[in-house]
Amino acid sequence: MKQITEARHLIDQAWQRLEHWERNMDAALALLEQARASHPRDAQVLTCLGAVLCDRALYREAESVLREALALGSLDRHTTFNLAVAVANTGTRGQALALFRAAAKLQPSAVTWTAYFDPHGT
Repeated sequence: MKQITEARHLIDQAWQRLEHWERNMDAALALLEQARASHPRDAQVLTCLGAVLCDRALYREAESVLREALALGSLDRHTTFNLAVAVANTGTRGQALALFRAAAKLQPSAVTWTAYFDPHGT
């Protein structure tokens, strides 16, 4: 899906050139929200949206979106990993660790990506 590809490119640029962080994150979020409006049951769109929401520190929104992706049947490692990142910031450590363990058992999609996570910063 073109919007996912474009959003991924913006995210990669944001990490490479931090002076463009806000602009690129906003643009990626807008693209993924558009994709969600067009494809509300697409787990890959929701997984990518969840990653961007986590990177924007919108963890409760990310958790909701990522749980929706799982409810739609996502078996993507990135979905579960991103949910673990969100829960690490909204829930309990035990819940987050269980999700990180579950993510490690899954295969990642080539289309989606993970949210930033610093295990020593939480």
